[in-house]
Amino acid sequence: MIYFSGTVITDDGAVEGYVSLEGGAVAEVSEGKCPVQPLATGIIVPPMVDGHTHCADSGLMAPKEISLCELVGPDGLKERYLKKSSPEKIACDMKYFSKLARMNGIGTFIDFREGGVEGSMLLREAVPEAFILGRPSSPEFDPNELDEILRYADGIQLSGINDVPASYSEAVADYTVRSGKMFAIHASEGSREDIDSILALSPSFVVHMASAERSDLIRCADEDVPIVSCPRSNRFFGLTPPLAMMKECNNTVVLGTDNAMLCAPDMREEAREYCSILGDLKVDQENLWGAMVSNGRKLLYDGKRIGLRPGMDADIAVLPSEDWTAAGMLRSSERILRYRQRKKG
Repeated sequence: MIYFSGTVITDDGAVEGYVSLEGGAVAEVSEGKCPVQPLATGIIVPPMVDGHTHCADSGLMAPKEISLCELVGPDGLKERYLKKSSPEKIACDMKYFSKLARMNGIGTFIDFREGGVEGSMLLREAVPEAFILGRPSSPEFDPNELDEILRYADGIQLSGINDVPASYSEAVADYTVRSGKMFAIHASEGSREDIDSILALSPSFVVHMASAERSDLIRCADEDVPIVSCPRSNRFFGLTPPLAMMKECNNTVVLGTDNAMLCAPDMREEAREYCSILGDLKVDQENLWGAMVSNGRKLLYDGKRIGLRPGMDADIAVLPSEDWTAAGMLRSSERILRYRQRKKG
């Protein structure tokens, strides 16, 4: 039996204790002093979910002083890069991104994959564990295209309500939701967008809300629609997501790392920016662990797989911490430990 001790993120929140692994499963999650010398100490969490990524552009380095539109808008630098790159090059970049994510304790990432059917198929083949939200490439609503994308993807996403006609986004969202699949959309990133039009699409979550106003956040909270916030990416473009206001409005916040050309898949770095914006490295641990760990898992998994509990697969991440606290974790520069134990037989 192998033991890890420190602050353990469980279904019921953070507890001081230890975790033991045996036979490819979590054998014990207990409070109190570890009975033996642990293999590692720190903040012990299940594999994290990176709530929003664009992994295909990991081979591109975004230049400084570039605008949001110049980078990711129509015929922007990213679009030109993806068009000129071979599928083999993009697949290689995706695999490298996934490797970095695993090294940083991320179990899976929710990728907004462009490129229609081919784009989703390429990511599924390159990184089978990715959670893929594909984007249709046809300018007209085509249910056959959506069906083909959903052969490889876990759901559908759109770049924003202002990027396509309202009738198109409504048709795509309605078809996806009626198919029992996840639908998500970027919202109010560089400028405020109409929240009623966005929520009318019944998204499973929205991404960014960096330019949202209080009333928009209240609407999301009332409709129980989580917000995936990407603080480092927003800051790159001179945007500051209203995280304190989100907290006041009781929004469910998930952290995501956004474009790989801007930010590495590192939830600890995202958490540092998150706390920096909130202005207090002593941000309450429940709030931080929710945004960094638990809320992302709630997006994808049932209520039995949010925190660590006996019987789960032996797959954990240990975030080094100077004193087993969130602040200690944010100060630490030690490497994150990802430990997976396969079941025998």
